[in-house]
Amino acid sequence: MKKERHSKIIEIMESQNTISIKELAEKLKCTEMTVRRNLDELQEMNFVKREHGYAILLNPAQPTDYYEQIGEHLREKLAIASVALTYVHSHQSICLDSGTTIQQLVTLLPDNIPLSVITSSLTAAMTLSNNENIQVLLPEGFLHHKNRSIIINGNNTLKQYKTDIAFISCRAFRIPGGAFEHSQTLIATKRALANTADKRILLLDYSKWEINSLCNSISLDQIDTIITDKLAPADSIKKVSELGKEIIIVNPKNNSIENHFNPSKFG
Repeated sequence: MKKERHSKIIEIMESQNTISIKELAEKLKCTEMTVRRNLDELQEMNFVKREHGYAILLNPAQPTDYYEQIGEHLREKLAIASVALTYVHSHQSICLDSGTTIQQLVTLLPDNIPLSVITSSLTAAMTLSNNENIQVLLPEGFLHHKNRSIIINGNNTLKQYKTDIAFISCRAFRIPGGAFEHSQTLIATKRALANTADKRILLLDYSKWEINSLCNSISLDQIDTIITDKLAPADSIKKVSELGKEIIIVNPKNNSIENHFNPSKFG
């Protein structure tokens, strides 16, 4: 219950970075005392700053609406997607998360490549519907309107499947936690996709690094490879590489690999 309220507070504050205690209490349908207690806990975790009568969200993640995100940092997303494409080979089974960088990967897939794809992304599924060489599986679940994706319901129907790679997105990335989302809603789906795969590749542009977002979706120890761009913070990249993770830094100017730490033999 506490974690859900924390998540809801962050979600509310992402639409208005500064909010009064009274307004939060009204939105949460709880007492102002409960709100203060939760804000104190979030302040200890460095998500918010408490002031007299109101709170301020610190270093918020970017908006979740798909069509707000799709045009942001487009050059970086295309560069990351072009490198991610080198991991995709004929006759593989892959998972595609619902992120906008992953959608760029979808648009780069060759017309003649035979693949089996599991995806929660409705936009990815619509794009792939033009390619008869690609078999597409949509998991059973509910529509997430803002994310244009399917949210897996209680019974994880993906447990019966095994895939080669899962391409995963995130709202924020922090060390040592890993990938984060702003609320619990997307987490079960992302974990279900990741758990089918032999290899998990996280795609994230520089804007997602060291951003506050509350709910851990994929832990760092479950991520095999990270593909990001050269504007990602150098100190964070160093920390990830020292933890033994494969991390690829791309140059958005020419879509080339600028640095490759701990390269794996996979792919």
